[in-house]
Amino acid sequence: MGTLLRYDGWGSLGPLTDLLDKASADRPLVLALDGFCASGKSTLAAEFEKRYGARVIHTDDFYLPAPMRTPERYAEPGGTIQYERLKTEVIDCLRLPALTYGRIRHADFTVGDPVTLPLAPLTVIEGAYAAHPYFGAYADILCFMETDPGEQRRRILSRNGPERLRLFEERWIPYEKKYEAAFGIREKADFIILT
Repeated sequence: MGTLLRYDGWGSLGPLTDLLDKASADRPLVLALDGFCASGKSTLAAEFEKRYGARVIHTDDFYLPAPMRTPERYAEPGGTIQYERLKTEVIDCLRLPALTYGRIRHADFTVGDPVTLPLAPLTVIEGAYAAHPYFGAYADILCFMETDPGEQRRRILSRNGPERLRLFEERWIPYEKKYEAAFGIREKADFIILT
């Protein structure tokens, strides 16, 4: 198990930021930022973007398109995203001068117009399932984020409202826990970040 960090401000991430400070155009780094919903992954990824000029790719942009939303697929640990497309469009292209990928449109669950991101000193793949074993060991640094269940519930309620909270509790949280347990993502992480 990796180094445990309690995130209560930028200074609390010293062991992680010491590694990230070594990222450069000559030695770009890739960080996988996995973890449970409402643990602060998107917020921290935005901080990496601001401080390091990181290019950030969100696993939410790879939700399953409508035709793939089957009971069999949802039964797979980590099967709620189109990990195949994330691998071919992003993971396999991380060292290229630019990568181009399509983002899922949440209105109709089809893949939208492509986005192109140039190479940067730091690339962050952010979101639940970012460390899916299907991708192989692609990241230089793996972080796993989590928060207290009561705080998780409070954040989801504040961010998404009571109806969506119920959906998270009945569906998305169990999916994420099943994935983490099946693949031991937390134990493989270089850093465990508690918020």
